[in-house]
Amino acid sequence: MIKALILRRYWLLRNRFFVTLAVVIAVSIGLHFFLSAILQEIYSFSPNGIPFQTWLFSNTIFTFSSIILFIIIYRDLFDHQANVQFLKTLAISPNSKFKIVLSIVVSSVFECVLYGFISSLALLVLLPQFISFIHFLSFIGHLIIFLVLLANIMIMLTILIQRVFIFLFLSITFLFFVSAATSFLVDKDISSSILNAIIINNPLTMLVFDIRMLIFFGDYQSLWIIISIVISFFWFAINGFLLKRKLKQ
Repeated sequence: MIKALILRRYWLLRNRFFVTLAVVIAVSIGLHFFLSAILQEIYSFSPNGIPFQTWLFSNTIFTFSSIILFIIIYRDLFDHQANVQFLKTLAISPNSKFKIVLSIVVSSVFECVLYGFISSLALLVLLPQFISFIHFLSFIGHLIIFLVLLANIMIMLTILIQRVFIFLFLSITFLFFVSAATSFLVDKDISSSILNAIIINNPLTMLVFDIRMLIFFGDYQSLWIIISIVISFFWFAINGFLLKRKLKQ
């Protein structure tokens, strides 16, 4: 089933590859330099003394990929679910509900990582400071784990929520929360103590912090990677259980 969903995305992307490529590069670059221009009016350097254009590299890609993931999940799951066709298809599927959720997450994350990879390469060409090949591979790995966690959250919302307005409201609100908690725009050193408490105890946040520490300071931590993988595994099981209950209804 995973292979079938990835092939489906391949055929969809193939028909609009150059248009999609142009949009991905333009939006990611535009988002990055828009955020950099705003923050440079407030701060000359990031709290760690690194130019904002370089410091915001990982933040921009994680933000961009999160938005793309939300669009994909809504397009492939909730929009069809609202027309009942998606649930009808799942109800007659011979695959286990765990495998169904796993397939949806893998195919969605695969597409997002492809867009993130392309936008990363485009930004690296324009940034004044490059990162090493090993650090770039580590960055992609952290992005995959981050998107798997986020995809599980989005899928859980599609399973539990029926109304489009409530789904959109909660999803957009959660994306704003992720933006604040992961310090996409503001570093934890210049945020409030309450927000710092949320930041420190948020696995999504720590994945962003870990990759920035690795890229800029060479400090590697594997604890939050392990924690995130374990959480993702259990979340797969929870979503599979929720999906099974919903299909019985």
